[in-house]
Amino acid sequence: MIIKGGSRRNRRFFARHLMNERDNDRASVVGFRGFAHENVDDAFVDMEAVAKGSACKNFFYHASLNPRENERLTAAQWEQAVDRLERNLGLAGQARIVFEHEKEGRTHRHVVWSRINLDRMTAISDSLTAPIHERTSRELEEQFGLAPVASVLVKDRGAPRPARRPRDWEGFRGSKGGASPDDVKAEVTALWNEAGSGAEFRAALAQRGYLLCKGDRRDFCIIDAQGNDHSLARRIDGARAADVRERMADIDRDGLPTVAQGRSERREDRGRVDKAVAAGADKRKVTAVIDAARAAEAMPLSQEETREREGREESEKPARERRKPTKEPPPEKTRPNWQAREQGKRRERDREPER
Repeated sequence: MIIKGGSRRNRRFFARHLMNERDNDRASVVGFRGFAHENVDDAFVDMEAVAKGSACKNFFYHASLNPRENERLTAAQWEQAVDRLERNLGLAGQARIVFEHEKEGRTHRHVVWSRINLDRMTAISDSLTAPIHERTSRELEEQFGLAPVASVLVKDRGAPRPARRPRDWEGFRGSKGGASPDDVKAEVTALWNEAGSGAEFRAALAQRGYLLCKGDRRDFCIIDAQGNDHSLARRIDGARAADVRERMADIDRDGLPTVAQGRSERREDRGRVDKAVAAGADKRKVTAVIDAARAAEAMPLSQEETREREGREESEKPARERRKPTKEPPPEKTRPNWQAREQGKRRERDREPER
């Protein structure tokens, strides 16, 4: 069994997602507990209203419990599984909603708990929950006789830790029109292996429609053609953050756009493409031209090209803005002014002896 989860705040999205029958063969509510209204939207509103009395932002905890495709749990076993996970997470007795989804013959459940302790009006801790998910999965596999899944968050796992999987929201985002995280990772890794320097890698990214940015919390991020941001280190297979910093040492990080600026540039690019397509142009050709221009901007110039560009920019300036040859300042006048001369005459008269 695999258990995943985390603290969340987007109640509208989860209310739609958890009752989504378009992507599932069946989506239903198994039960409510601790709510005044037994309605999904109203229950989420109740949780948010309670959280307004605290400083908590991510006011509910969402978890999914997924057995293997050929494994079936009874209603009593599902109840025990949810209760055990609830206790291990420290959420015992909290208001909750349990959902059941069935897709292509496979059944799994989702649970949403309120994180706000009503007695203290504080949020229940959500730190270090991944090891709790893993430990609970092993306990349930042993209790129900399910096929065990290898643990990855223990010291004696006996094998290298597998590569970090994309987060759920990243996969969901990619399925709604963008590239999947795995596809982005494969393409960016290939570009990384071919590039000999950070500057070449940046230009290669631009040629493929990616924009290199400085991260808000990470060293580098990339923005894909749809405007979605990705951590660069997480999209390069086999590279660590230290490896990325070493390769990108020739890139001035402070000169890169921020993630917000990168998204804005991507929106502008998409606007240009849409405008050109509306005028009858081929979308792929317009996109290729924009990407080539971005790549040319990202590629560093040689000293000769830099001098040529500076000369061209200088010649394009209006005549009044062009740099004029500087003239040497005129020498200072050594001739004293009339006040100095008069003062000198007075001093000479004072020194003359009386007759």
